[in-house]
Amino acid sequence: MDAPMDESAQIRSALVQAGKIAMGYFRQVKPEWKASRSYVTAADLAVQAFLVQWLKTHFPADGIIAEEADCSIAPAGSARLWTVDPIDGTASFVSGLPVWGVGLGLIANGRPRAGYFYIPMTGDYYAAAPRGSVVNSGEIVPLQPSPPLHGESLLLSISRLHRHAALSASYPGKVRSLGSTIAHMCFVATGSADAAVLGRVWLWDLAPGWALLNAAGATLKYLHGPAVRLSDLMSRRRARGLMICGHPATVQQYEALLTRYRP
Repeated sequence: MDAPMDESAQIRSALVQAGKIAMGYFRQVKPEWKASRSYVTAADLAVQAFLVQWLKTHFPADGIIAEEADCSIAPAGSARLWTVDPIDGTASFVSGLPVWGVGLGLIANGRPRAGYFYIPMTGDYYAAAPRGSVVNSGEIVPLQPSPPLHGESLLLSISRLHRHAALSASYPGKVRSLGSTIAHMCFVATGSADAAVLGRVWLWDLAPGWALLNAAGATLKYLHGPAVRLSDLMSRRRARGLMICGHPATVQQYEALLTRYRP
């Protein structure tokens, strides 16, 4: 069953509050290393605790899978599952950079049904809701294929792309790594970037942006491979390889320029 119409307004309020919690720690935390060799901070844990409790209160029948502390709560009489990424872009957060945010995804009927992402430093709020998709209070415009790549074409990428693929020297455009997987997906879905190469990330890193990509008519596929399946990521599994997202025709242009791929 689709979410009620007022769900997006409730979630926006919750994410803004979560952003305020995160800002209370910004530039004041020391990170610790997780087993996955990524950062975690007291801010991640505080924001996640707030959002998990908020979801339990407002949607008690729904399941939850959250990034930190192996938090997984099975649905109780519901087929819906929320994903929680308390701070997507923790390394940027720790470094005092602005591109990080708080993400919630909703999975229902075996697919990403809704996604929400708030960037506290800019106030940008991205939402793709089951009954109509909105971004910053404006409608998502279906993506159009990029024209032939040119000097201002923009590929967003993981910072370690050089370890996995070589981008042809004939590529005329720009490459930027902004530090947040969900932000990269949101920027592609709303036309701020042409495409994005994503790392071997987890369900909570993908679900919010995936819903926006779906709403915009974009694709999410493995680099030089098939479409990404939700089943690849369930049970806290990482994606099995690098991914790329964008308008299908634009993705084709970029894949032709990415060589020497390694998982």
